[in-house]
Amino acid sequence: MSNAKEYKLQELTMLSVNPVVRVVRRWWLQRAERHYLLCADVEQARAREAHMNMAYYQKQAAIARSAQL
Repeated sequence: MSNAKEYKLQELTMLSVNPVVRVVRRWWLQRAERHYLLCADVEQARAREAHMNMAYYQKQAAIARSAQL
């Protein structure tokens, strides 16, 4: 019985670590990609909001300018 356990332990120690490293690396890179895509979406929303604010204030300035005439 102990020989079987030792043999299995030897099999486990001889396994390569590369597949595990590859899986962890792939997971990490996918996580980073999702994070940066989310950041890009947030920045795009901020830029869109800033553009809308700029248009609003330009419109208000035009209304104020026309009221002066």
